Amino acid sequence: MLKDELIIRDILEGAKRLFSHHGLKKTTMEDIAEAAGKGKSTLYYYFPGKNEIFEAVVDDEMKSHIQKVRKAINSATTAKEKLKAFLGTNLSSIIGYQNLSKIVKEEIFDGMKKLHELKQRYDQTQVDMMKEIIIGGVQSGEFRELSPEMIEKCSFASIAAFRGLSLPLSVTLCDFKSEEYFDVLVDILVDGIGNRNGGSR
Repeated sequence: MLKDELIIRDILEGAKRLFSHHGLKKTTMEDIAEAAGKGKSTLYYYFPGKNEIFEAVVDDEMKSHIQKVRKAINSATTAKEKLKAFLGTNLSSIIGYQNLSKIVKEEIFDGMKKLHELKQRYDQTQVDMMKEIIIGGVQSGEFRELSPEMIEKCSFASIAAFRGLSLPLSVTLCDFKSEEYFDVLVDILVDGIGNRNGGSR
């Protein structure tokens, strides 16, 4: 890595810990400088302020999270296994990325246009990955033939349903564990678009 990249990495790692524990509002540039082992002037050389650092942290977490999800999907064989890998890894991975998780689950943009754009990009990436899985299932014969419009709708609906499991209803039982319901969600999806003839082509 180049020197600038190493310095930025140190800044983001230090900021990530602070933002995760104290949030954006309670974290100062002085705090970030101390956590990163850098002078404030160094921070301002690379970033205009803490909002831009927070945006960079969220962007970095998003890329790492998507990479983990993509790896899990690629390691699965069937379309059904890929769906389970997608849902399971999404849940387990995002827990470790607390700043990204806050952006995904809450509207805390505070007028920060970049954060809104990052959330839109994250959501679109989720829909696109689901679309790839469904298209792959159609091509392998696991799923029945679907029109591009139906694939788009199924992908969007699936992500919406998954997001609902990540943010369960207030009337849900206190022992609710969202990961236990992923198999149900996958089975419902597969039952709906599965190839009635069974088997692959």
